[in-house]
Amino acid sequence: MKQRKWVGKLAPYWLFQLRLFPWIPYLIHQAKQLRKSSPKLPAQSSLLTLGKGENHILLLGESTVAGVGASCSEHSLAGNFHRLLGESYQIESIGKKGLRVKDALSLYYQQRQIPVPKSKGILLFLGANDCFLLTNPTAFKEEIETLIHQIQEATAAPWIYLAGIPPVHLFPAFSKKMSFFLQRQRNYLQAELEKIAAKDPNVIYQEIPMNLQLEFFAADSVHPSDLGYQKIAELVVKKLKFFPFYTP
Repeated sequence: MKQRKWVGKLAPYWLFQLRLFPWIPYLIHQAKQLRKSSPKLPAQSSLLTLGKGENHILLLGESTVAGVGASCSEHSLAGNFHRLLGESYQIESIGKKGLRVKDALSLYYQQRQIPVPKSKGILLFLGANDCFLLTNPTAFKEEIETLIHQIQEATAAPWIYLAGIPPVHLFPAFSKKMSFFLQRQRNYLQAELEKIAAKDPNVIYQEIPMNLQLEFFAADSVHPSDLGYQKIAELVVKKLKFFPFYTP
């Protein structure tokens, strides 16, 4: 499954909402059926700290950071970053399945290390649940900007890595109609992330450009498998190596 990069001008969001509205009961029914039929996979890295190195990296985000779909913590995002970055790093992972951007800061305050370590950098993986729950793009942008500002103040991190929203419309578990609307919702939210990164030199933005083969997915056909987490982590580390702060 190739990820298609959207190009062109977005129509006003209210036009998308108008088109979506008649389909909402059908899509809600589909979502409920999917929840019933999908295997319930445990989180492997919801609250996890790996390593004792002096370079602290914070991972914050939704089920990807929580390690849903991984077979164990070593194969989660946190586990892969710990392996790739080495013993000079400490990886702190705070993730929650179903997390939206508006709730990410409060989750961080609830679960962060005390005393708060000064971070080398922050890795944010958010946006999929804001696609599923149809967050308004304007609100989404404000919430991301607030999160970035507040978390940089709390951690003194000089940079924030902002992952592009997962290509939710390509997840094998979803029907064609659901994928159709998810792709369009994602386009609106993705555009806001790109605007934020374009104006903030401390934000490192990355669209994850990969072909999503079936082996990328776990048993529920939504979350990454061990291989999926490995590929994501490798892409991120490769991106970070181009920046002068990187110290292996």
